[in-house]
Amino acid sequence: MILIDSLYINNSGGLRLLKYLVETLNTRRIDFYLLADSRCLGKFDSCKNVKYMKASLIMRHNFYMAEAIKFTSVLCFGNLPAPIKLSIPVYTYFHNINLLTLTEAHGLKEKTLSWMKRQVFRHYKHNTDLWLVQTQNTAYELIKHLKENKKRVKLLPFFELNDDLKNLKNKTHGNDYTYIANYTGAKGHEELLEAWRILHKRGIDRFLHLTVDKTNIAFCNMINQAQLEGVRIVNHGIIPFKEVIKIYLKSKAEVYPSHNESLGLGIIEAISAGCDVICADLPYTHAICTPSVLFSPINAISIANAIEKYERYNYEKSELLVVDKIDDLISLLKD
Repeated sequence: MILIDSLYINNSGGLRLLKYLVETLNTRRIDFYLLADSRCLGKFDSCKNVKYMKASLIMRHNFYMAEAIKFTSVLCFGNLPAPIKLSIPVYTYFHNINLLTLTEAHGLKEKTLSWMKRQVFRHYKHNTDLWLVQTQNTAYELIKHLKENKKRVKLLPFFELNDDLKNLKNKTHGNDYTYIANYTGAKGHEELLEAWRILHKRGIDRFLHLTVDKTNIAFCNMINQAQLEGVRIVNHGIIPFKEVIKIYLKSKAEVYPSHNESLGLGIIEAISAGCDVICADLPYTHAICTPSVLFSPINAISIANAIEKYERYNYEKSELLVVDKIDDLISLLKD
């Protein structure tokens, strides 16, 4: 039986990837045991073997000490390797690059916390046989920050593309722009908002669709202020994917100002839906796509300039450079 250890995964892109993996394993009737974060209580009740548990280092250690003998292989899906050394194959899927990297904008407290997290990863890294990553950029950061041997890092991207999403590819799109991402400090929402203010002052008034959680009062107040100034921004909040499909159909391009990504699922979805992408000129971008236009990272003026250029000139359609390798992942776990 395969152990899928998904502690510390409870929202956003990581949770979507986990659901895709679990659904695929269930569909193929592969015997597995899911260790899930208690914050996901009820989300995986369709699994034959599932245990919800608090994401605690101590509780996780105790679980492995008591239960590891039952399993033939382990996939640590929550970025952190097994807490003990096992005699069976252990693979660790690392897909949160922000656990290792920080921008210069962060203060001493954040940098100290990041340093402490890296020490935890370095302590446990010998308990995994192989690190699995989504892009070459993530592999590079993992090798750099954890001083890991590149032979122990394997490129194995996987992601789900909804059929309704792919069916948009050949449909006529609107003229809006979008950024499908919830707010975090590293997603670049502030710079994007300021870029739309700059464009408004230049007389360029396209709609920008956002999906920021409406409980984020501070950033939502910033959106409201921009709207009062006449800036065309619509925040839909956290919405079902069928509503995201509608936004992609209204949009000709997605603007992606994130400071760093382990994959960049929003870019993959946007291109698959028939939209272009206008992206930060960062390694993660070039690892997954050929964008239509690039802009300097963390720079609102550069974002505005990129949008203005895209409005005025004809650019090549954006293209994906990655494919879904979930079959390879499952084969690895079964071997």
